[in-house]
Amino acid sequence: MLIDVNIEKIKKEKKFSELFINANFGSLSLSCNILKGNFFSDSFYYFPITNDNNTFSSLYFRDFNNLSHFYTEKFFNNFNDKKNSLKSFDDIYLLGSNSGSNYYSNLLQFLPRIFFNKRTNIKIAIHRNSSNKYRDFLKSILKSLNIEFNFVFLDDDFYYFDNSEFPQFINLKDSIKILKNFFNPKTNLTNSKKIYVTREDSSYRKIINEGDIVSLLREKGYRVINPQLYEIEEQIEIFSDAEKIIAPHGSNLANIIFCKPGTEIIEIIPPFSKNEKIFDDRYSNLSIVNNLNHHKIVADTIDVEKHSAVAKKYIHSNVLSKSNYYKNLILKIQDLKEVI
Repeated sequence: MLIDVNIEKIKKEKKFSELFINANFGSLSLSCNILKGNFFSDSFYYFPITNDNNTFSSLYFRDFNNLSHFYTEKFFNNFNDKKNSLKSFDDIYLLGSNSGSNYYSNLLQFLPRIFFNKRTNIKIAIHRNSSNKYRDFLKSILKSLNIEFNFVFLDDDFYYFDNSEFPQFINLKDSIKILKNFFNPKTNLTNSKKIYVTREDSSYRKIINEGDIVSLLREKGYRVINPQLYEIEEQIEIFSDAEKIIAPHGSNLANIIFCKPGTEIIEIIPPFSKNEKIFDDRYSNLSIVNNLNHHKIVADTIDVEKHSAVAKKYIHSNVLSKSNYYKNLILKIQDLKEVI
C-alpha cells in the first residue's frame, strides 16, 4: 500500500527531507518544497508516488480533490501491475495544468509554482488540453524571466519522471501574493471603469436573457467584455483598472485578484447546494483576500441542452444533470436593478 508522509516527517527524517529541495521567491520570503528525483505521477490530480511507494498529500493537495482512492488496495494493485510499462520522461519540471483547461485552476494553483524554478533552461510538462492562450501566457512569463524552455505535453495518464522536479502546490493567499508581485498592470485611462463579463461562449452558466441584461448595463455605462477575445495580459489590465465588475460565476473571475482594493464585484450565481460550498465561496474568498466589495445575485437555472465533450469526459453524468453548477442562468432584471 502507498504510505502518506506528512510534512513533519519530511522535516525531521533525513531520508525524506533529502527528496526535496527548498526554493524561495524573492522579496516575499515564500518557500516551496520541490520533489527532485524519480517519481510517478498522474496528469489529473498531479499526485507524486516515489519508487518506495511514498506519497505526500500535505504538499500535493488542491481544492476539493479527494485523494483517498490512492490509498485503496484496488488502486495499489492496479498501479503495481502497470507502473513498469508507463511512458517515461527525464529532466522535467512538472508544472502541470488543469486537464479541462480551467483558467482559475491554471492561474491560481499551477502557474505560481513556475516562479520557484531556479534553472535557466527547462523542459516544462503541462497537459495537452491547455489552451493556446494559456500557453502563450506562460511563454511570455518564461521569456521575461530569461528562461529557455520546451513544452512537454501530457495526456490523461500516469507517467514515470526520471531526474525531474515537481514543486508542491502553494496555498491560495501566497499564490495571490506571487502573481500580484510579478504582474504590475498599468492603469489605462481609456478603459471603462464598469465592466460586464459575458459567458456567451461557455457551455454552461451563461445568461439566457443576456440581451436584456446588456441593454440595462450599457445604459448604466458598463462595457461588455468577452474574455475569449482578449489575451490574458489584456484581461489582467482590464480587471485591474475596473471599479465595478458584474459577471456570472466562472473562472474568468479569477482575474479579480488583480483588482484595486474596494473594487465592487457583483457575482451572478446559481443556487448552489450545500455540497457545492467550495464553488459558492470561491470568489467571495478571493474578494476577502484582496479587500474587494463582493455581492452575489442568485439567478434561476435552466438545463443545458448539450454539454461540451470536455465536460462529459471529466464530469460524471449524474453531476452534469443534477448540479446547478452545470446549468445556464436566467437573471431577474429587478434583482440586477437593486444592486446597480
